[in-house]
Amino acid sequence: MPDATILLVDDNANDRFLWAETVKSFGYQVQVASSGEQALQQVQISVPDLILLDLKMPGLSGLDVSQKLRSNPRFRNIPIIMLTSSDDLGDKLKGFEHGVDDYVTKEMDQPEIAMRIEAVLKRYRQAMDTNPLTHLPGNNAIQYEIQKRIDEQKLFAVAYCDLDYFKAFNDVYGFVAGDKIIRFVAKVLQESIDTSGNPDDFVGHIGGDDFLFLTTPQKVESLCNIILQKFEKGIVQFYSAEDRERGYFIALNRQGGKQKFPIMTMSIAVISNQTRKLESFAEISRIAGDLKKLAKQKEGNVYVVDQRQN
Repeated sequence: MPDATILLVDDNANDRFLWAETVKSFGYQVQVASSGEQALQQVQISVPDLILLDLKMPGLSGLDVSQKLRSNPRFRNIPIIMLTSSDDLGDKLKGFEHGVDDYVTKEMDQPEIAMRIEAVLKRYRQAMDTNPLTHLPGNNAIQYEIQKRIDEQKLFAVAYCDLDYFKAFNDVYGFVAGDKIIRFVAKVLQESIDTSGNPDDFVGHIGGDDFLFLTTPQKVESLCNIILQKFEKGIVQFYSAEDRERGYFIALNRQGGKQKFPIMTMSIAVISNQTRKLESFAEISRIAGDLKKLAKQKEGNVYVVDQRQN
């Protein structure tokens, strides 16, 4: 991950130089601080992707700095690797108690140090790109998976899934009930892909009530049908008996007046490179926006497939 910036914190000038050269040799950008106090000032100016933090320093120790960072909402998620000696088992355990993610020592081989840094950064970026509600990959992973298929010149289909009348439901039933529906949709998508998709198919959560899955052109329509059937069958459980029986619920519209809203449905927009060349994520998103408008004009649970050619 050569685009990452690492803040190196060590009070010993010689050690600081050696660690900085080592980390630079891995391809990372390096910032340096000579004390815990300077490190805390530095993160206020520029938030690093990871901190290499010496354990024993005069003034604020590595444990002190780690504790202060973990208590600040702005910095609590910055990954921290402690620089320590190989025999400090007690100090290593204290470091983990104070929120340290891993440790490295001078005695380690450079390939091991490089792998530990890369592993911590990878876990951090995956965690930051995972939706906390559904635990599905987010936008960075979605863009990566799409671009990967484009670069490898594979045939693929992208299906954008959007819920209809979700906002009105949230207004009436509350955000807790809305969150249950979001988790339900994630489960329907993932289970459908797991049981009926390909091994390398992908499900992502764009945000809110917007989801996406990637599959092959041969599988996409059957998956759409499976997903819509499961959704239609399961969505009614989130409504009151009265609303289920009459087939609608009453909520305020955007003008502030009362309006009847149908039981929630799903609209899916499908784009494939089987009939046209797709060159970027931005292009796919634009086409999906047009198709979603078309899908939402239709009643019920529907999917719309882009049939246009180059």
